[in-house]
Amino acid sequence: MVTDERTDEDLDADLADMDRRIAKYEAKATDHERAGGASRETGLLWIIASFIGMFASAMLLLSERTYLQNPAANLLCDVNPLIGCSKWFTAWQGALLFDVPNALWGALFFAGLIGLGLVLVTGGRLHRALWILSLAGVSLGVVWVVWFGYQSYFVERSICPYCVVVWVAVIPLFVHLLARTLQAGHLGDGATAAGSALVRNRWLLVGAAYLTLVVVTVVAFWNSWALVF
Repeated sequence: MVTDERTDEDLDADLADMDRRIAKYEAKATDHERAGGASRETGLLWIIASFIGMFASAMLLLSERTYLQNPAANLLCDVNPLIGCSKWFTAWQGALLFDVPNALWGALFFAGLIGLGLVLVTGGRLHRALWILSLAGVSLGVVWVVWFGYQSYFVERSICPYCVVVWVAVIPLFVHLLARTLQAGHLGDGATAAGSALVRNRWLLVGAAYLTLVVVTVVAFWNSWALVF
């Protein structure tokens, strides 16, 4: 006959495990996250998305250097009259601050985010101010994406492929940073419920943003696709 000889310690462990599962289902921040840390998933996404953004920015800088040295050079990013990056190297929209290429600012910003992501993925913690500053920086990145997208689609009527890669990287960064910053209470305890809701739906929001980008791209250039393909 088998008897249940579970101890109080076993019961406490089961209750703690149940609490963790409930907290995960409700998307509540852990003690580690409230103290400035993040899950490994968040840290990895932070690093991967930032690396993609930095790579695209670096490729854009290299392409600009090649173009300035030889305007007749065949650039990898110049696909056809609609999709290309060379026209942006001489456009005012390509260097908004102090006549420095946007891509350079982007590369530096993404490099900094990679460093912060490495801290998180190795179990470290960031000061609340760093979370807020990172979110502010990525939020400005989203503003730039919307503004530059408008310039590309409706003003210049040209798509910069490396810029689109940056957009693809910025979107999940913004959604996850906003969700995790709110969830952990870095913007105040009153925002944690909204943060938990965002965390639960973060990938749905990213998918919706990507779908919107695809739809806008197709519709904006509806009469042009047949001319270039």
